[in-house]
Amino acid sequence: MKVLQNILAAGLLFTAAAQALEPRTWVLVDGRVVEATLESVQGNLIKLLGNDGKQLQFDRALVSIGDNEYIKENFPDAKPAMMGMGTTGTAQLPMPGKLAKIDQKTFKLAAGTLKTQDITWDVMETPHFKVMYQKPVDPRDCGELAERMWIDAAYVHATFPNKFINGQRMAIFLAPTDTQYEHLGSWYVEMLKKAGDNDNATRVGASWPKSAAGTMQLSQDIARDNSLLPEAQVFRAYRKGNTGRDELLKGVWQPFWTHCLSSDMIDIQAGGVSSFGAKGYYALVTGHAYFKEVSYTGRSETGLLRTQSAAGNDVSTVAALADANKWPSELKKLVRKGEVKATMEAVFGLARENADPKGNVLAYAWARYLQSSLPRLACFNKLIQRISTSNQIPEPDDLARLYGFDSASAMEADFAKYLASPEFH
Repeated sequence: MKVLQNILAAGLLFTAAAQALEPRTWVLVDGRVVEATLESVQGNLIKLLGNDGKQLQFDRALVSIGDNEYIKENFPDAKPAMMGMGTTGTAQLPMPGKLAKIDQKTFKLAAGTLKTQDITWDVMETPHFKVMYQKPVDPRDCGELAERMWIDAAYVHATFPNKFINGQRMAIFLAPTDTQYEHLGSWYVEMLKKAGDNDNATRVGASWPKSAAGTMQLSQDIARDNSLLPEAQVFRAYRKGNTGRDELLKGVWQPFWTHCLSSDMIDIQAGGVSSFGAKGYYALVTGHAYFKEVSYTGRSETGLLRTQSAAGNDVSTVAALADANKWPSELKKLVRKGEVKATMEAVFGLARENADPKGNVLAYAWARYLQSSLPRLACFNKLIQRISTSNQIPEPDDLARLYGFDSASAMEADFAKYLASPEFH
């Protein structure tokens, strides 16, 4: 019998090796990124073959949520990963974006130039981004933050690295003064007009001068010619100092930039939604961005522009409540008083057009709940993957089933329980 068991075990290993999987990106809890092929799974141990030919092995508890989903997909009979946390556990969740060791000396500062109409930008390359800048701006801190947010997204979403293929990178523009920032807004407006998107061009033209950052969708020609993803981010690389003069932003963990880049990452992974499937998308993406901003930097400095008119002549700014560290206690009070309803209907009803500070904190709480444990992070991965293939937010009952609930009402009750618990603090 013992001999037979050994033969069966050998057969299982042979089957695993015979699948001939493709090389892929693996992300570890400490932020390391490894390019390798999965060779075998033995209990909680995985063996990989690195692209450099080296044999690697890791405990499954050390590789990402997305990696474990990949293992489960390709080896459904393998023992489930022992990751040390229950559905409502209170253990500290991994923060690979914080733990990652990133050496700015590896960034390529002189990676060419890019011209936008009559302005030429220097280009710095990181593994996944091209940062366009002009002196005296130093692009390295922003490049490091972007890479950390990339790792944060890749840790949860197995297919996220596949969005950056064939050398494509995401563009980030760092404008050193109002002149360059407004120039980029005008460049984007012209791009939209050439694409026939006049309504959006009008809105961008009206809101851009009042913004501190803007997301652009690059034309196919510009993206192709510069090996860029369509989505690009533009930042004012300065703020008004106490003397009234512009001061360049310095340091990696800029709260507002963290908010914007984490929103970009989830947008890239989800791929956006169609107009008929957008209900609930604001709460998901904006809540996620607030969640990452607060969890990584300990505060929030983000105000969001909104407009209700096609002409964009009623632009205003709305933030969340003051002092992000008090959001949980403030939201608990608002829910008890009935001023905020902790329901899926309320969450799905949030939108940029009707945004207010209380609603933004509710969105933050919703995103935090959806990612509040390792099992829920695995469900979050499935949720975003569903959106990427359907271009719409699942209906509440479908979303609830993704998270293992029988109905939306059951998930709603669990959300309310989470908000009232010590876990939400």
